[in-house]
Amino acid sequence: MSFIKNFYNKIFNNIEHFCEKEWHNWGENQKCTPDEIFRPANLDDLKKIVKKAKEKNKKIRCAAAGHTWSSLSVTNGYLVIVTDLDAIEIQYNERLKAWTVATEAGVYLKDLDEKLRKHDPPLTMDAAVVLNTVTTSGIVSTGCHGARCANSTIPEKVISFQIVTADGELREFSDEIDPVEMSAARISFGLLGIIYKLTFIVEPMFNLIMKDTFPKISDYWKPENLKNDVLNNDSVEIFYWPFNTAGLNEKDDKLWVKTCKRTNLNVTKNQIEEQFGSAFQNLELEFGDRVYQHIVKFPESTPYITHFLFKAGIEHETEKIIQAPDAIHYQNGIDHIPCMDLEFAIKINHDFSNVIDEINYIVKRIYELAADKKYPLNIAAEFRINKASKCLLASTYDENPDTYYCLLEILSINGTQGFLDFSIELSERWMKKYNAQPHWGKMWEHVPGIIPYVRKHLGKRVNEFEKVRAKYDPDKLFFDNKSLKKLFAK
Repeated sequence: MSFIKNFYNKIFNNIEHFCEKEWHNWGENQKCTPDEIFRPANLDDLKKIVKKAKEKNKKIRCAAAGHTWSSLSVTNGYLVIVTDLDAIEIQYNERLKAWTVATEAGVYLKDLDEKLRKHDPPLTMDAAVVLNTVTTSGIVSTGCHGARCANSTIPEKVISFQIVTADGELREFSDEIDPVEMSAARISFGLLGIIYKLTFIVEPMFNLIMKDTFPKISDYWKPENLKNDVLNNDSVEIFYWPFNTAGLNEKDDKLWVKTCKRTNLNVTKNQIEEQFGSAFQNLELEFGDRVYQHIVKFPESTPYITHFLFKAGIEHETEKIIQAPDAIHYQNGIDHIPCMDLEFAIKINHDFSNVIDEINYIVKRIYELAADKKYPLNIAAEFRINKASKCLLASTYDENPDTYYCLLEILSINGTQGFLDFSIELSERWMKKYNAQPHWGKMWEHVPGIIPYVRKHLGKRVNEFEKVRAKYDPDKLFFDNKSLKKLFAK
């Protein structure tokens, strides 16, 4: 079967070389016209692409599902799309006394979940991003984080990488081989080479009590309430849906608080029910995209439509027990709504009050702008809590692993007037007040002065990363976009 698959992929790739001229990401804010687009089917293909690039003096960048908003995949040279690298291998690691799963770079989270769930015993990742239509290499190389409070970044669940470096050879990275190089590999933006395979630690399947509540902002938004939820749950996600109460009264607006906590109790919704619910969500968001297109054309309708969508599709208090992957990927159909997304990480102060200050500021500004007939936020502001990371390029880097960070995120439908200005306003506020750092996979390059600001924050970590990068790519084969060149410029 593997021979047939490889034969088919080679034929398909040859056809695509003639058909594919332009690439754009899912969010539709990045596009490029590479000299060639490749879709490797195996390790041998990867090596040949790298060696060809060296011979032809072409630069290389990689893409997977295209869910990164920043320009990390943009190139005028060779673009390598890794989604046909989709093998999965599960093993028990005797040294670690833990289950591991090795995935090729193009494995989608939905396929990984299914493979782990069907394993004997059933297994799961303990945290991941909400989207299950993204790939393992994509979420790792951009430093994604999930919502589990006790975790840092998802890359720290990776125990080894196999990367085709600039000489066309396969290299392995791990803490045992070299911890500094592994720290660089965990969040690398593809600058060390093309990821072929990455191995995660996974856990036996477990269940979570998932609660959705909708308290008034004035009732819930106190430091002790937030801190209590963080310390007593596995994950906490808080959303502010703009203009969500009748009368468009800021003082009556609510938060959407989603918490998950491990339990030994049995699930209250089986897989058939979950699949039916996911299918219904998919239809809801397909309809939602059509409604949002109306908002783009008629911004003044924003408060009324977002209020309607909140009441009709969001505000339903629930408590259920479901398996971990169903709780992690609780929202299906997000792909139907291409949007703009900015996210920054701030260090949480001792009493969590600065997180509260920021949601209050966002709500206040939304209503101030609305009074001036401006509506830059029409999907949500989202807040998640993680612990610090030790990866060299992590946005949540801190020497103290018990430090909490809040990931502040705002999302609006593509084409929303004023979103860029509003996102710059918030970014500059967070940078000035908290030394906030951008999520690499989201929008950040439009923020004035962001590159020198980030370089200053990274400090000597840029130099540590650059030493590793230069070792495996001395001729900068994998450098080919403006942001990367400026970020790592000498």
